[in-house]
Amino acid sequence: MKTPYESIIDPNIEIRDLQQKTLAEMSTLLPSSQAELVGAMAVPMVGRLEIDVMILSKNIENDSKILSKNGYRQGPIEKEISYLKKIENDVEIGIQIMDAENKMVNTHRGIIQTLRDNDSLREKYEVFKKTLSGLSREEYKEKKSAWIRENLIPQQS
Repeated sequence: MKTPYESIIDPNIEIRDLQQKTLAEMSTLLPSSQAELVGAMAVPMVGRLEIDVMILSKNIENDSKILSKNGYRQGPIEKEISYLKKIENDVEIGIQIMDAENKMVNTHRGIIQTLRDNDSLREKYEVFKKTLSGLSREEYKEKKSAWIRENLIPQQS
């Protein structure tokens, strides 16, 4: 299997339009659940060619099945979060379905708000993320997660 290498891109109109289309699709497919954009493109700031969506659900298993029947590939279910994804126009759309009480809800929201509110920190993170271009997916995730733990999670306290 070919190892994917990461490319870091700037937010653009195509990503924004696909975000809106994805939110509309989630609203139609999962009318009892709430979809929110998370991740770099939700800030918006530089990042991988991806859109991340958090679904707050009262029925994670059923919502996962609905998305699986509509073109999303079921990934792992870890820490009460169901992960699914699909590729559209070369953009990875990553879905995380969780209960509204899951601790990751506030973590996602807090990180996004911190980056929106703190221009200096966001710029520092963007500079760092650009250094990750060309890394394997595993290396990218490992280094990005470490940076978030060191620089963003303490901001949430």
